[in-house]
Amino acid sequence: MSGDRRRAPEERRRCDRVPAVFAVKKAVAGAEGRLARHVQLCQAEDIAPAGMTIKRPRGTVVQPKTEIALSFSLPGSHEEISARGLVVNDTTVGSFRRTGVRFIALRPEHAQLIAGYCRRRA
Repeated sequence: MSGDRRRAPEERRRCDRVPAVFAVKKAVAGAEGRLARHVQLCQAEDIAPAGMTIKRPRGTVVQPKTEIALSFSLPGSHEEISARGLVVNDTTVGSFRRTGVRFIALRPEHAQLIAGYCRRRA
């Protein structure tokens, strides 16, 4: 086992995340990368250029390495960001689930928007 896997998830991150609260729409990718019809409304907890943590209702567990599609607008921006991500972890916290997501597909201009938002909030 590598030393990286023995660290807590927040210590493994390559970039520090900044606190953020905004609405996020999430859908699980189905067969052949198609999105499931069920879209879930979630809330962002934090964000970084490499990923984000979302808070969502309890009920369904999303396994690590599950591909999901996210769409959201950063506070102060009207541009909708679309991102594909992989679930890194999914745990129960109180009456919600906390899901860590690593971005795997993000348009360059959306990556720049996220990076700029994180710099301003840091």
